[in-house]
Amino acid sequence: MTGRAARAPNPDQRQIFRANLARKGMKNTELLISNGNHDASLAAIRAGYPREWFPDSGGGYYESVVKGLHVLTVNTETYNSDSTQRAWLKERLTAITADPANTGRPVLVQGHRPTTNTTMDGQQAANPRLAEDLGAFPQAILFSGHSHLNINDDRSIHQRDFTSVNDGSMSYVEIDHGYQMVTADGLANRFESPTAQALFVEVYKDRTEIARVNMAADKHDIYTDGKWTADWQPPYASAGTLSGDTWTVRLKGSTNQQIKDNFRYTDATRNTVAPKFTTHRPLSRVSDEKGGTALRIAQARDDQMVHHYEVDITDASTGASVVSSKVLSDFSFMPRPNSLDIPVPGAVAGKRYVARVVAVDAYGNASPAASLTFRK
Repeated sequence: MTGRAARAPNPDQRQIFRANLARKGMKNTELLISNGNHDASLAAIRAGYPREWFPDSGGGYYESVVKGLHVLTVNTETYNSDSTQRAWLKERLTAITADPANTGRPVLVQGHRPTTNTTMDGQQAANPRLAEDLGAFPQAILFSGHSHLNINDDRSIHQRDFTSVNDGSMSYVEIDHGYQMVTADGLANRFESPTAQALFVEVYKDRTEIARVNMAADKHDIYTDGKWTADWQPPYASAGTLSGDTWTVRLKGSTNQQIKDNFRYTDATRNTVAPKFTTHRPLSRVSDEKGGTALRIAQARDDQMVHHYEVDITDASTGASVVSSKVLSDFSFMPRPNSLDIPVPGAVAGKRYVARVVAVDAYGNASPAASLTFRK
């Protein structure tokens, strides 16, 4: 199953899929394509791919049964205004979940765009009626992409009335806006990283396990001399790794309310553990490669993930701000660098500077501040 939208049909793409499935001995693997905003048309998908990859009946939505498990593919490009598709989804979910044979079993739903007020606060979300319709079916697990938001972040899974999961991107990932990254040219307003990610979903009798994987996560910037450079080619420094703990969804209970009461990834049960600096002196003054001054931060630790650092550097004599930024921890790169060097622009020899740094996780839990007074 793929939650990525299919692009315009291309014979080479079909051949690449088939050749690699054969190479890996996965000839019986089913490909299920969802329509997205980059596609030419539904007719073009039907013409360009095998019928079994996109077996819709006209509206870009369809049902599949994979080893006894129901998979419903929705067309998120039209869902909000498509009353026929809405009626089909609700009818199928009602029938599937009413069957005693499906008690405690998930119904997988896939579509390109996320729905509102779910994963990562619904960034780039659409189709509020999809959330409304799924709300009556806690056995539903919705997988969506489109936003490219990263799956390192535990906000990429959300439960309230159903389970919603962001499935990342196989090209580049994004981070919620408002942060800066350390680049070769200093701090920059970046929200994208050339990291490929994927989910591996395994459904058991008593649970569904969703493993998060970085396929390649090299430390690169997305721009070189102002040009887009996200298409990095092998060999990679990173061969890939897990991008976080496996998410486990259990559908426990005999009623809808009981199932929801046992949800694990709700707003009310979100993580409250703050990051902490584990070294005696987490801040130090270093010289960068160009002879400038930088503040080195020894990365803090968290039970899930340090998301960013609140960095404030001031001129000790005047109190003037030199750096005031929320700097991403480079959590999307694997292995994560052990330290970050924050440039101090315009540092003057002999002057004293005061640095204050707070480590923050994805839920806003913050560490005690680390401080350092230093000279260039």
